[in-house]
Amino acid sequence: MFRPRSLIRLLTHPLISTTRSLARYVILVTGISLVIALGVDVTSQLVFFADWPTALRSWLLTVVIVFIIAIPVSFTFGRSQQALLLAHRELEQLSRTDQLTGLPNRRALMEASEQADFDAMVLVIADVDRFKTINDTIGHRAGDAVIRAIGQIMASHLSQFGLVGRMGGDEFALIATNARVEDIVLALINLRETVTKTAIIAADNVANVSISAGIAIRDPSISFDTVYSEADEALYMAKRNGRNRIELSERVRLAYPEVFARSASG
Repeated sequence: MFRPRSLIRLLTHPLISTTRSLARYVILVTGISLVIALGVDVTSQLVFFADWPTALRSWLLTVVIVFIIAIPVSFTFGRSQQALLLAHRELEQLSRTDQLTGLPNRRALMEASEQADFDAMVLVIADVDRFKTINDTIGHRAGDAVIRAIGQIMASHLSQFGLVGRMGGDEFALIATNARVEDIVLALINLRETVTKTAIIAADNVANVSISAGIAIRDPSISFDTVYSEADEALYMAKRNGRNRIELSERVRLAYPEVFARSASG
């Protein structure tokens, strides 16, 4: 169904993100301009008709003028709209990106947790053991280097399962909606071993660190705040039990006793 308002919005507020969509916009504007201009000219010639050669010359001149004016004007306007749209999208992307690590930030993780369609969501919360000591002894620049390195290692080990991001400080998270708990635990064990074996060059110092992690599971009936609290409690259990550990929430331990045994032995 033809809607004038929709057409006007399409012409004045086009969504142009690619060269192809820009070309379509230029063609659309030029076509509409041509139809309107020719309609007016044809009507005028029919009302004040002199002869066919005069009418044809007038119509041809109208076509030429429309092309001369409409194409560059619509192209220039379309390019400006494209630049605005791309700038807006880049700003939106930056607002969801952690500037230190380049990973999704807390906002992106929270949005993903609420928008995901899932039967079961696995949430992993991990942080660097004794991170405050690193900042206090070799400085915040070294701490930033450690955060960047851990972020890269986590992304390489866990991105295949879901969204890996930085919650803030030295805390990272994984949100997975299409992965088995068993596979995630195995990947976390490998991740933990990789971190302990990696010497991180941090502000002219070498930092050897470890990480601890807590795992919880969310079904659609449970809020994200609840599952986050459970994962956070599992993380602090790992800290209390000696750090450099992976702990499961009580819900996960009861549902997956074999996984609990593996994480404890790992």
